[in-house]
Amino acid sequence: MNIHKPILTFFASVALPALSSSLSCASSAEGQLFYVAPNGSDTAAGTEAAPFQSMDRAREAVRGFIAVNSTSPQDITVYFQEGNYAVQQSVVFTEADSAPAGTRIEYRACEDATVVFFGGVSLPVSAFQPLSAEDPRVESIIDRNAHKHIRYAPLKELGITDYGKRSLHGFRVGGGATPPMELFINGRSMTPARWPNEGLAPMDDSMPLEDRIIDAGEDWTPSNKTSKGGTFRVDFDRLKHWTNAEDMLLDGLVANDWSWQSHLIASMDAEQKTLTLQDPAPYTIKMTPRFYIENLLEEIDMPGEYFIDRQTGYLYLYPPAEMADDAFLCVSTLKEPMLSIEGASRLTFHGITFDTGREAAISLNTGEANRFSQLEVRNFTGNAVKLAGRNNGIVRSEIHHIGGSGVILEGGDFDSLLPGGNFVEDTTIHNFARYDKAYTPGVKLLGVGNRVSHCEIYEGPHGGITISGNDHLIEYNILRDLIKDFSDFGAIYAAIGANPLQRGTVIRRNLIYNLGAPDRKWCIGIYSDWFSQGFTIEENILYRIGDHPEMFEFIGIVNSSGRYNKVLNNIFIDCPIPYERGYNMSYGYKQNGNDVKLLKSWRDIFEDPELLGGIYGIRYPELHRFFDEDIWFPTTSYFERNLIYNKDIPFNEGYLPEHFIVDRTSKGWGKHEDLANARDNWVTNEDPGFINPSEMNLELEPHARAFDEIPGFRNIPFSQIGVR
Repeated sequence: MNIHKPILTFFASVALPALSSSLSCASSAEGQLFYVAPNGSDTAAGTEAAPFQSMDRAREAVRGFIAVNSTSPQDITVYFQEGNYAVQQSVVFTEADSAPAGTRIEYRACEDATVVFFGGVSLPVSAFQPLSAEDPRVESIIDRNAHKHIRYAPLKELGITDYGKRSLHGFRVGGGATPPMELFINGRSMTPARWPNEGLAPMDDSMPLEDRIIDAGEDWTPSNKTSKGGTFRVDFDRLKHWTNAEDMLLDGLVANDWSWQSHLIASMDAEQKTLTLQDPAPYTIKMTPRFYIENLLEEIDMPGEYFIDRQTGYLYLYPPAEMADDAFLCVSTLKEPMLSIEGASRLTFHGITFDTGREAAISLNTGEANRFSQLEVRNFTGNAVKLAGRNNGIVRSEIHHIGGSGVILEGGDFDSLLPGGNFVEDTTIHNFARYDKAYTPGVKLLGVGNRVSHCEIYEGPHGGITISGNDHLIEYNILRDLIKDFSDFGAIYAAIGANPLQRGTVIRRNLIYNLGAPDRKWCIGIYSDWFSQGFTIEENILYRIGDHPEMFEFIGIVNSSGRYNKVLNNIFIDCPIPYERGYNMSYGYKQNGNDVKLLKSWRDIFEDPELLGGIYGIRYPELHRFFDEDIWFPTTSYFERNLIYNKDIPFNEGYLPEHFIVDRTSKGWGKHEDLANARDNWVTNEDPGFINPSEMNLELEPHARAFDEIPGFRNIPFSQIGVR
């Protein structure tokens, strides 16, 4: 197992201006064949000698062939020759494009060909001119030394007039409007001009909040979207330079250290040093804000920064060092999903690169048994891939440099608990959540019965996998280098206690390591938060979750006031706190009276007289006892047959492993609490028998001591974890 190497070469094939090719697509495929090439024609016959030019035309040809041959269906293959295919509106596949039962339709790259579907417009380097002293906006740029470097291009003269609008987006408000245009150079996204260039604006935490917060604003809710934004005082005088700023945003945290949003600024007062948000924040402003300001021409002073003047259509750029005369520059223009499947079934897309767009690369809403294999998906500002319907999957692909989530898996039926069967496997997902930063994981699981397996998910500002719904399977994945920018989250995370019918997910045989950053809190490997219930968490390896014993909030696995959560046969290595069953939610809810409200919402769910007599009562028999057990301090979770090995990093001083207790008194919680029905666990600082821990081989030898110390302990097949 290679735990670092992605499947595909990173940026191995940067999108280029349209290419033509005479490469042959020699094929052994049977059935009907069609061909597409960048230098083809949509009026051609679609043969290898006379190929089509677009996927739209190929789809039409396939549909026509199916209609004519309805009595004798056969497999169909559409080959794409080497090159770049411009996509400026969504290519939509409906039920009429489905492969007839017993056949398949495959859209694929020719062997060894680089095929790029491209949702942007290229900009010639020659279009960028030096900043003129006569430019009316030149004096607004603060850094005088930057003037000689800045270039601008007249987008309107190049035929580009739709730049999109910047809008509120982030926690609780979803993705907001379609994201605006972005600039890419040689396949890498550039930075909207911002201040400060790195890190966050300097703010003094010692200032009393009553002096800091002028007006907390109103709480954003779905029914209160147009309420008032708050006003707060800043600790810097930079505002005096921003008098010409348009569409500028505050990007950061103003309520909690996890509820990130990107806010438009309504007004600012340079003399009073105050900023007023155009939109309300979730939970109102209640902390010293942590943020940076972006989209300011005034602050363009660093290589790679840019600003789009939406009034004049000028794109201002401080060129990066690697921008040579033959550099490839482009802006994202596609505002719809590049590929949209609305009812089509049994289609395969293979070996294609989906590159650049403001929304998604692939959006499958309905349809069955579609496959996406050996794809590269990059540089989309929205979510990369959404799979709903049934039994659809993406395999052996790479998804990276995405503004939202890498993959969203939906599907399945809540009434019958019929699984969706959608999956992602053998896929690397990295550098995601660039635009929507928090609660935007590498994979988002929704619905019923979907699967994430043999994936590697890394380099994300928040979590790796989030869970909502029932009966999902998360297995054989590597999750690392996550929760880099925010606090209180897990590499694998669920907060679904509001609906206790959502349960049944199995999390097994995953490797999780290298989470958080030095100033983060509550960075957790597997986090069952907010009364989430009914998880089976087994045979996972939690490695160095927290690299210092004082990092109290770095924990291997947390069960936050949940019931029927089984933590079995896991390995914890050098975790300051391996496991905690916290009652913090219970204490907090009982102290502020929210327990009454939550209990009522639970009773409302169970009011259906047929609920427990149907599939839910059969699948989850513990629901019959839901109100007969201790609701707030339950005793139905288990911590059994786990190996806890701390060799290099001691336990946190508040963690007493011999009793599996955390001392919460020093953190303001109520008292000591046993951490579950704990038995048959082994805590040791002696090598339990790993094959080669120095080389990160954490499988146990066949006769390892752990098997003697922990009756019934199952070896975790470490070599099978990760991309195969």
